[in-house]
Amino acid sequence: MKQRLRKARAALRRHLVLTVTAAVVLSAAVAAGAAEFTARAVIRDHVTRAAPGLGEDAVVGVADDWALWDLARGSIPRLDISSDDARVGRLPQVRVRARLDDVRLGDGGSVGATHAEVTASTQSLATAIRTAVPAVQVSAVTTDPARGTVLAAVGPGGAGQLTLRPVLADGKVTLAVDGLTVFGRAVPTSRLGVGDGALGPQAGAPKEYPLGLKATSVRVRADGLHVGLTGGPAPLVGA
Repeated sequence: MKQRLRKARAALRRHLVLTVTAAVVLSAAVAAGAAEFTARAVIRDHVTRAAPGLGEDAVVGVADDWALWDLARGSIPRLDISSDDARVGRLPQVRVRARLDDVRLGDGGSVGATHAEVTASTQSLATAIRTAVPAVQVSAVTTDPARGTVLAAVGPGGAGQLTLRPVLADGKVTLAVDGLTVFGRAVPTSRLGVGDGALGPQAGAPKEYPLGLKATSVRVRADGLHVGLTGGPAPLVGA
């Protein structure tokens, strides 16, 4: 009988030890998870303040999957950024995929290098044209990858076709007016309030791309405009 009691007490002690240990481990895991979540939120806040055009749905990922350690050091080897609701110049709701290397946070924050790919859909291009020339009715926008042009159906019933060509100069991309036809006949672009040259920058828009980025390539594809951007060492302004 006494032996059975001793065994029961020993089993109970082991059970209590295991229960307490499990509770401690669980609490530590929850605390670590909360700290990691907070660290990721802080890093995302730094980046979105430096590049506010990334939009509300921007996702910032830490390449080594340990944001808390990187934040404590104030140095992050690599950040991967994605957004499907960014704004670049006049272009709204563009898709951005970017990589930031050698990111330094805190006072004098900086980024060693940045590579980004921006995709502006035909819907985004249509909105940009309407914003640039509000007097022009834009019913649809398509692209002609073979010619490298953007085609906007304009005017009542889309009777006119405004042809735009992306131009890469001085590290920025603009849309140059290439011509206007109405019922297939060429007419002066002034008829629609569009002068020769390029659609100018939006009033109040920053003169430079964020994070020291400069456009290095532009391609017209079936789904819209694809712009490649790179940046060398640059301050992490606003972070």
